[in-house]
Amino acid sequence: MDTPRDRILKVEEPAPGHRLLGSIAATGSLILGSIRLILGRDHPVAILLVDGDLIIHSVAGDRAFVEQLDAAGLGEGRSAAEDGVGTNAVDLCLRERRPMITSGRQHACAGLTDVKIAAAPLFGLNNALHGAIALVSGASVGTDTLNGLALLCAESTSAQLSAMETSGNLDRMLVEQRAIIDSISDGLLVVDEDGRVRHMNAPAGRILTLNPEQSVGRRFAELLDFEPIIAPIFRTGVGYYDRELIIDSSRRHLHLIDTAIPVKDAQGKVQSVVNTFREFNRAKRIAQQIAGSPARYTFDDIIGTSDCLRQAIGDARKAALGTANVLLNGPSGTGKEVFAQAIHAHGDRRDGPFIAVNCAALPRELIESELFGYVAGSFTGAQKGGRPGKFEMASGGTIFLDEITEMPLDLQAKLLRVLQEREVTRIGATRPIPIDVRVIAASNRNLKDAIARREFREDLYYRLHVVSITIPALKDRRSDIPMLATHFLRKYAASAGKPVFTISDTALRAMTAYDWPGNVRELENTLERLVVLSDGTEIRQFDPPGDARMPPPSSMVVPVMKALREHERDVIAATLIHVDHNVTKAAEILGIARPTLYSKIRDYGIVLQRAGADKMS
Repeated sequence: MDTPRDRILKVEEPAPGHRLLGSIAATGSLILGSIRLILGRDHPVAILLVDGDLIIHSVAGDRAFVEQLDAAGLGEGRSAAEDGVGTNAVDLCLRERRPMITSGRQHACAGLTDVKIAAAPLFGLNNALHGAIALVSGASVGTDTLNGLALLCAESTSAQLSAMETSGNLDRMLVEQRAIIDSISDGLLVVDEDGRVRHMNAPAGRILTLNPEQSVGRRFAELLDFEPIIAPIFRTGVGYYDRELIIDSSRRHLHLIDTAIPVKDAQGKVQSVVNTFREFNRAKRIAQQIAGSPARYTFDDIIGTSDCLRQAIGDARKAALGTANVLLNGPSGTGKEVFAQAIHAHGDRRDGPFIAVNCAALPRELIESELFGYVAGSFTGAQKGGRPGKFEMASGGTIFLDEITEMPLDLQAKLLRVLQEREVTRIGATRPIPIDVRVIAASNRNLKDAIARREFREDLYYRLHVVSITIPALKDRRSDIPMLATHFLRKYAASAGKPVFTISDTALRAMTAYDWPGNVRELENTLERLVVLSDGTEIRQFDPPGDARMPPPSSMVVPVMKALREHERDVIAATLIHVDHNVTKAAEILGIARPTLYSKIRDYGIVLQRAGADKMS
C-alpha cells in the first residue's frame, strides 16, 4: 500500500542485467527524504534510476509529480532516449558519460517544459557505466543546487554499486550516506520493523537527548519515556507529514513538527520508517523569515506637519525604542494601525513578526482559539493536529490588538493573565507555552467610560496603558489636509494610469473646511473616487456628502425633543431599514463595530427583518 504522497515504483521481476540496479532501488525513499528536506516541501521532486540502455528502472517521488512525468514519457519501464521523449539530460548524460542538466524549453516534450532535470552517470568498478541517476524538480529550483544534489546522489550510489560488485567498500558507502544525513539540520532517524534504531543523526540525538552511537541497534521504545508516535505506522502502513507534536513526559518537554515516511518492500510490507522532525520554534522562525514581516509602514509614511500630529509621532518614536505595552487612542480612520506598524518597524523587534488582530471582526466563539490556539480534539471542528494562536505566532515580534474594547469580558481576564505571565495555554492543553511578544492595543472609544459601564476591565486597562498615545482626528489638524490631498491624488492617479492630478484652491478650501468624520480614511476614499470619476486632470470642486450639508433655512424644522436613548433607537432602526436590515452595512454607516450594534439591537428590542438571504451576515 502506497503512502499518501510517496511511492516507489519497482520492476517486479528485473531482468538479469538489471538486478544490480534493482538491489539499490529500495534506497530511493531515504535519499528522497533527505533531498526533500534540502529543497523544501514547496518544490516537487522525483528520482529516476536509469540503466545503461536508457530504460527507466524505477521512479520515486511525489505521487502527482510521478504521474505528471509518466504522462510525459518518463515513467517506469519506458525509454529516456531522445527519439522517444526528445532532448533530455538523461540521454545526454549516458551518451557523454558526464553530468548533464536540461530545463524548460530545452525539452522538446510539452509535458517537460516546466521541469528541470539533472542527471549524473553511475560508474562501477573499472569505470564501468551501469546507468544514470536523475533528479527532476520544478524549473524554479536553482541549477547549481539540483546539479550538486544529483552529483552527490550519483557519487553515493556509484560507491554502493562498486561495493556490491566486490562485496566490499561497504564502509565507504555508509560513511557517505551518513554524511548526507548528518548534513541535514533536522533530526532524522530510521527505525526497522522490530522497533530498533538503524540510524540516528546528531540533531536527532540533541533534540531527543540521546547518544546516536549508543542508540543504534536498541529498541526505540526502550530509549524514550513516552510511547513512540511512529509505532502504529508499522501496522497501518500510513505515514504523515508536518504533524505538530507536543510531548510532555517526566524527562522531556518537546514541541516538534514531525514527519514519518514508511519504506515498504515489493509486497507492501513496511520494512522501516524514516522519521524527520524539527523543533517548533525553529520551524516558526523559518516560516517567519520566508513570509517576511507584514509591517509595511514606517514613520516616514505618516503624512503631516501639524503640532498635534508631530507630538503623537514623537511619543511613538520614543515608545518604539522600549518594550512597554502601548495603547493607541483615536477615532476610526485616523491611522492607528499605521502607527502600530511604524512602532514595530522602528524598534528592536523589526525583524520579528507583526500580527494584527481586529477584536471586533472575530466571532465571539472563535476569538479565544484565534488568540491562544488549541490542541487536537479540543472542540468540534478543530483543525487536525491543533493550531497555534496569534500570540504564539507573534512571539519574538509584535501583536496589534485593534478595537480592544470589543473583546468579551471573560477573554479580557485571560488576556490579562497572558500579559502578566508572558505565557499562553492553548484550548484543551494543560502545559503553558512561553511567549516573548510586545502588545500594542488600540481603541476608538473612551476606555474610562467603558470601565465605568463595566464593559472593560480596569486592571487590563492599566496593564495596557503603560504608554498612551492619542492620534488626532483630521478636523484637529486641518493644516495637513492639503499635503494629504496631494499625496492621495498622486497615488490614485498613478494606479489609474492617469496624469498627475491637481486641485483647485476652491476645492481645497472646501476640503479644509469639512470636518471629515471618517478622518484620513474618508479623505483617501473621497480622493480615489474623484480621480476615478474625473474626466480631466484637475479637481475643481468638492461638495461634502449630502448628510454633512445643512439644509437651507426654509426647509429647517424645529426638532421634536426626545430622550437621548429614544433618539439613538430611532436612528438605528431607520438605518437598518435604509440598508434592508444588513447589519454589516448599518454598522459601517453608524461608525460602530458590528458586535456593538448587535448589542444595541437586542437592548432596544429592534426586530431584524429577513428577506431571502440572511441579512445579519
